[in-house]
Amino acid sequence: MKKLFLVLVTVFAAFLMFGCDDKGEKELTMLWWSDGTEGFVMQTLLNRYEQEKGVKITLVSTPYNEYEQRLATMISGGKAPHLARVTEGHLNNFQDQILSLDKVFEEDEFKNLFFNKDGEVIALPMDITANGLFVNLDLLDKYNVNYPELGDPVWTWTQFETEMNKLRDKEDVTAPGIFDHQAHRFMPLFYQHGVQLWSTPYTQSNLKSAKAVATLQKLMDWYGNGFLSNQTYVVKNSAAEFRKGTYGFHMSGNWNVSAYQNLTFNWTVVPMPKGDNRATILGGKSMAAFVNSGAEKEAKAFISWLAEGVNHDQFTNGVPYLTPRLGAQVNYGPFAEQYNVFLDEIANTDNVYITDWLNQVMIPGMYPIINLLVQNAADPSNTKTALQLLTELETQLKDIMD
Repeated sequence: MKKLFLVLVTVFAAFLMFGCDDKGEKELTMLWWSDGTEGFVMQTLLNRYEQEKGVKITLVSTPYNEYEQRLATMISGGKAPHLARVTEGHLNNFQDQILSLDKVFEEDEFKNLFFNKDGEVIALPMDITANGLFVNLDLLDKYNVNYPELGDPVWTWTQFETEMNKLRDKEDVTAPGIFDHQAHRFMPLFYQHGVQLWSTPYTQSNLKSAKAVATLQKLMDWYGNGFLSNQTYVVKNSAAEFRKGTYGFHMSGNWNVSAYQNLTFNWTVVPMPKGDNRATILGGKSMAAFVNSGAEKEAKAFISWLAEGVNHDQFTNGVPYLTPRLGAQVNYGPFAEQYNVFLDEIANTDNVYITDWLNQVMIPGMYPIINLLVQNAADPSNTKTALQLLTELETQLKDIMD
């Protein structure tokens, strides 16, 4: 009888400790993808959190092109991660499964917050992104391509095209340039040409306006005449293509400032061309926690810790990214010049376009829809006009919100 009692006690103790570390704390998982060095930086924070709080958090790295599907599968399968790095698109698409972070951190210390339908913040902003123009200085200098630096008069898209066309038909040039395959790398051109996507969100748009049609037609022409490489739709990784050193420019985002630290050629960031005005698109990544994960309290505790100034700044100092934390102390180091170009793009973007884009990302499933728009624009077998493609886009977006 005594032996049976000891066995039962042992089993019960093991049951209590299942899923816990030696301090009784649950082990958490964090779903993650990396564009550059940020996975390594986050791991250093997780190591310190384990030392300070006794809670182990395992980083589960996933390629970005598989990320949303994996997150959706985990949630639908009842195995949501405790924590996850998320974009605005993820926050929108999965907001019903994401925990409210009301009173978890000081919201007024951050910008680029995302709220649920009840007006409660649901993620801790970790960085702000902006679109921008990377250039291969070795190729541009070799073929006498003129380009502005920060503080110079900003070039127009016509001037940009004229200069970059100097790279055509060169043995060491695949194409003058390459855009990321994600459509929001192209969307700033609408704003730069004075096109606000929504006059009245979800009911009245400007997507079929003459300026919008002309802007999309410009993109179609660039792919049609080889100014832009459609190799981006083969590899789905334009950064890897740009690394080869055979493109004059790459339209991407500020995360590549850190990712391009070890390129074999000289590069920099220059101001994007303008149409009627200058504009970029703001984005960013955040940290979120999920309902029914089994460790909601512990996940919120980590986010609260991560929001503290010294911890949050360690992330942006280590990556570095554009920080969303007001009053942050971030040293952009040897790449401060490149980051200043992105900051200048943000400063020269009218608030009407920032608000318009926030309205746009509120549309569930919006990103795959606009991605298909630019993929069709780049497809040599496409037979639809720019107006037809934009009409389809408008219809799809309105139908979703209806």
